[in-house]
Amino acid sequence: MLTSKMPTFEELLKPLPIYSPKRWYYEGASLLLRSIGTLSRGIKTGYTHGFDSGMIMNYVYEDTPQGTFYIGKALDRVFLNQITCKAFRSIKEIQKNMIKDYLAQRNGVPTFIADLASGKADYLYDALLETNSQAKILLRDIDEEALKESEAIAQKLNLPNELRFELGSAIDTESLRKIDPEPDLVIEVGLYGIIHDDEQIRRHFLDLKEILNPEAILFNVQTYNPQIELIARSLVNRDGERCVWHLRPVELVIGWAEEAGFVEPQIVMDDCGVYAVVMMKNQER
Repeated sequence: MLTSKMPTFEELLKPLPIYSPKRWYYEGASLLLRSIGTLSRGIKTGYTHGFDSGMIMNYVYEDTPQGTFYIGKALDRVFLNQITCKAFRSIKEIQKNMIKDYLAQRNGVPTFIADLASGKADYLYDALLETNSQAKILLRDIDEEALKESEAIAQKLNLPNELRFELGSAIDTESLRKIDPEPDLVIEVGLYGIIHDDEQIRRHFLDLKEILNPEAILFNVQTYNPQIELIARSLVNRDGERCVWHLRPVELVIGWAEEAGFVEPQIVMDDCGVYAVVMMKNQER
């Protein structure tokens, strides 16, 4: 049996020694997942687009087992029942409800929402449908395929909202300067865990405040995950490299946001205890 002690981020970045039984275990797991595992539609999507991509998030949200033959569907059900996938679906509901609450507080005032790493953004679409909000929406992502899928879903839903879809990096300063007008709500979910550099996130909050100056921000923080080492040593990210996620205490990330001028954090944990979803206000608006 492997120990259940969760490794640090720094430990995850380092390859295990060739003589380590843990290395053999995770390489064996990777081999199985890359071969038999790809009979599962979800696992195949992860190895094709990356397990940190919008495409895999979209698939997990749908929670409908698919695969090649009966064994593929059975493997897919096992995949979708993993704690990480359950946490993804749990935070989707939390995010939707926080957006609905925000729109209710606006009480019909014209609202512009920018989702800077949107992927499919169906939590946002659900919030719009359930509130009949006329908010204007900007959906941005670095994944063109995820944006196309999101646009197709919006068209199928026949949303009355004014929607814009743009390729762009959430953490690139010059890309942020192209957003006009200033959003009332900025959404960034599923983003910070794939950014390894603490200082980059800290500076990013300053950019959000100085460039976009939103009334509120919504983000999530992955604080704990018992599968973090399996993910880092057996799965791949969108660049085809090891999928190493950086867990952080939610208090740390909130502290960076507070330095930038965001206040009054509202925090909701998912049912699995993996993610904290946070809404904060701009102290100057």
